[in-house]
Amino acid sequence: MPNYFQLRFTVEGIPELSRILGMTYQKVGNFKVPLKKAADLILSDVQTNFDTEGALSGGWQPLSAGTVAGRIRAGFGASPILQRTGALRKSFYSLVDEKQALVSSRSPYFAYHQSRMPRTKIPRRVMLILTENTKQNIVEAFHKFLAFSTVSRPTIGLAPVQRGNKFMTHR
Repeated sequence: MPNYFQLRFTVEGIPELSRILGMTYQKVGNFKVPLKKAADLILSDVQTNFDTEGALSGGWQPLSAGTVAGRIRAGFGASPILQRTGALRKSFYSLVDEKQALVSSRSPYFAYHQSRMPRTKIPRRVMLILTENTKQNIVEAFHKFLAFSTVSRPTIGLAPVQRGNKFMTHR
């Protein structure tokens, strides 16, 4: 009887990807290696989003004329967006254990920029996003990890999942 391993990604409480890796495998209690790989891939995408001013999420809305003028008066220059001091960009981190990885920011204003909540002044500028390519790379990392963790060759299939144990979460 096959055992099932669920891989779930959640951004702001909304499931972004939820799949079962259906395979026969030994009881694997420590998923730290593929979870670390997943966290590193996500953090790399965050840095790419800063490098490209949000290209992975469709591009960040330009700064208002008043914000640009204020930045110039303060000696910061007109760009790049969300990088006046560099603190927000440097605030991203990951916490990884045997069953879960968390990718987030220590910045108090990250949640406001990332949030899907309605806004009136500052536009949404998504920094933390799961691209299709990153999702595929993460699933591949888990496939490889589980294949090497088994006694016999696994048969691997992907199927949508409604519920199960949560092994991967990031916000």
